[in-house]
Parts: sequence; C-alpha cells; structure tokens
Amino acid sequence: MELSKFKALNDVDSVNAYISALEAFDGIVELQELKELARTRGGVATGKSILDVGCGFGLETRRLAEAAGAQGKVHGLDKSADFIKEAQRRAEAASQSIAYQIGDATALPYGDNSFDCVRAERILIYLTDFSAALSEMRRVLKPSGKIALIEPDFSTNTINISDRALTRRVLDHEIETAVENSFLPGPLKVALERLGFASIEISSRALIFPQDLAASYFSSLAVNALEAGKISASENEAWQTELDDLKARGAIFATISYFLFTADAP
Repeated sequence: MELSKFKALNDVDSVNAYISALEAFDGIVELQELKELARTRGGVATGKSILDVGCGFGLETRRLAEAAGAQGKVHGLDKSADFIKEAQRRAEAASQSIAYQIGDATALPYGDNSFDCVRAERILIYLTDFSAALSEMRRVLKPSGKIALIEPDFSTNTINISDRALTRRVLDHEIETAVENSFLPGPLKVALERLGFASIEISSRALIFPQDLAASYFSSLAVNALEAGKISASENEAWQTELDDLKARGAIFATISYFLFTADAP
C-alpha cells in the first residue's frame, strides 16, 4: 500500500482502516522475523543513537526505542506530516521519548556522524534516486556504525488465482506502477559496496499474506489494472468472484519476498 493513498484519505474511518491494514501487514510473522534480525545485525542495543528513515507512524520506531532504553536516543523521520502526527500521538500515549521529524530521505536534516544505527524499510523502493538516500544514511552514520535495510522485490508477488495469464497482467501492472524501484533488492549490495560499507549480510523471507489483507490488497490490484485498461470488466469480475470464493474458504495463498541488508560503515 502506498503512502500517497494515505494522504488522499479525507475521512476518519478510511484513515483508520488504512492504518489497520498497515498494522496487519506489519504483524506478518515472516516480516517480524526480518525486523528482529535487522535489530540484532543492525546494532540496536541499550544506549545507542538510532535513526528510523521513513518511520511511518512509528510501529518499528517504538520497538527501537524500547531496545535503546532511557540511555538511548531514537529519531524517526518521514515525509508525511500525517504519519508523523500519528507517530507522535502514539509515542506520547506510551510515554516514549522519540524525536519525530518531517523530512526527506535524500536530504536528511542531521549532522555528519550523528547515529550509531540507521535503518529504513519499504522506503528506497519509492525513490527515483535511491542512491542519494543511501549516501545520506552513510553520511549521518558514525564510523563503524551499522545500517539495516528491508525492501521487497515486487516481481515476487504471487496469488493463487487460477487464470495465470490474467494474474500475470494484474501483477505486472502493479510492478510497473506501484513503486519507482520494483526490482530494488538486486542493485542494493553493489550500491552499499560503492559507498564503502563492509560486512554486508543478506537475508530474506517470503511473507505470507493473512486472508483478509490478501483479499483487500489483491482486489485493489485488479481494480487498478481495470482502470488502466490492462484487463477487461469481465476479467475483473472473474478475478473478484474467485478471490471472494477463496477468502470464504480461507484458501487464499498470496506471498511477496522481502530482503534484509545489513552492513558496517567504514
């Protein structure tokens, strides 16, 4: 789901539903495994200074703050004022001290060598020039600091709709339009090496969508493809009918692969 969709929502019920969907996605077991691994390999520990780039409304930022403890310092940055407002509300409700700020990943508003750890998740895929954001993360990292990046490969999106040719057209449209860098995990290792990062480790998980989230998400993908003229009205109807049937039987099988990159700054 895209950040732009959140910005376009203008009623409380729609915003709450969207936030609930993001929370459901965040709760996927395999993604939580990658997040935990990212904290461990990314050097997150008591007393550390940590930056969460593209923090959204702070789901992971709050976990970072718990790990850093009272002696640590955690910052969260996001381009969306709506997300930052919600992140601040949640932090205050939990009595957590987190420094949230609106900002751009390609021009981080922090000084050189400011953080022990920098992490980002599902952010680089939305950037035309993801290398600029990586350079900024490298700049604000202290010498020997650690970076952790979690990004999906949109080409690995799958769902068990029986018409495989139709499925391919729907998913190809998502690959082509949803993000700027749909195949991003491929060039990340080389990009990190060019910036001087060392001890690069890569791990991956295939995330399995919960039934309700899968039904909602993959329904919207077919609607998007229909509106773009990539599939016909009858094909969309067939897609939605089969999707509803699969959901009713608890039989949707939908996945996407996510990749974790961790590395040490020189």
